[in-house]
Amino acid sequence: MASSSEKLLLLLLRQGSCSRADLAKSMHLSRPAVSSLVDGLIRQGILRESGCGVSSGGKPPILLTLEPDRFASIGIDIGHESLLRGVLCNAAGTPVVTREITHDNRFETILEQAARLVGELKDAASAPVCGVGAAIAGQIDHASNEITYCANFPLKRRNFAGLLSERTSLPVLLENRARTAALWEYYFGAAGRTEDFIFISAERGIGTAIYLGGRLLQGRSGAAGEIRTLCVPSPDGRSLLPIEQAMSEKFLLEYAGGNPDAASLAEAWKRREPGAVTAIGYLSDAAAYVITFLTMLLDPAQIVLGGRFRDLGTEFAAGLEARLAVEPVRPLAITISESGRIGAALGAALKVIIENINKETA
Repeated sequence: MASSSEKLLLLLLRQGSCSRADLAKSMHLSRPAVSSLVDGLIRQGILRESGCGVSSGGKPPILLTLEPDRFASIGIDIGHESLLRGVLCNAAGTPVVTREITHDNRFETILEQAARLVGELKDAASAPVCGVGAAIAGQIDHASNEITYCANFPLKRRNFAGLLSERTSLPVLLENRARTAALWEYYFGAAGRTEDFIFISAERGIGTAIYLGGRLLQGRSGAAGEIRTLCVPSPDGRSLLPIEQAMSEKFLLEYAGGNPDAASLAEAWKRREPGAVTAIGYLSDAAAYVITFLTMLLDPAQIVLGGRFRDLGTEFAAGLEARLAVEPVRPLAITISESGRIGAALGAALKVIIENINKETA
């Protein structure tokens, strides 16, 4: 169970800044109890007073924030077929430096380039780096910190975390990339105002993360939320296709015809080119089919769309919302991820920050 200090720090991480009174109200603790916690964390250099808030009639409240420079963390994203993306964040989760580096999708090269990327980001840090989070397009055994499934990259059971740690002299924490992207959306992005949402990302594969009551749904083996084999009607309605195939870039480009990549297809759709309209219409139908199913099953307040859905923007999200067939009808916001292409790496760095907060307050 999380300690009161850990809960307080995670609340500040998500809120950015709070007064002692706000913290007491959110944590259901007395003001003296919160003040005692805060004073101790300030003495440890973990918190700082950052100015005054808006007065509600009396003395303006003093705002508290995390001390951003007490440590740094690094996140890397292994989800693109030829690029590794990396980010250096401060202790408040704010990105400081971003980098990209190429790879050729061989294990040795991915490891070598990941170590190089971490080294560049570590050299750019002005505070001690507490660890590296690696976002992987696959399933992770958290007990052993090992990759147990990875369809598109040669990383399965290769001790990637251990070898990267040896090369960088930093602890390395693995996590599924949809989950790291969803973690960032929960703390800083599109899902910052809800405790119940589903994150769905369509890139080279389909990634999903489910938050209920502010907690990630893990499942018995830690793989809850996988929907890639869930089937949807084919374009002609005569058969079923796994959702990962139906939403794949290759399938949609072939169906549309004449577009070299997903970004070009999105632009063609915005120009209302017929082939692109047909392909994106099918993508919307397939996404609506899946979201309707998940909503009926889990009743989230929000769906956050990442990956190539970002290229389609809010117009696509609004049209998708109109396609849903949820009964009884209920409020459901469909929004676009706010993290951009670096979201999985940001979330991986954030996971390391949260782990370090846990260590600081243990």
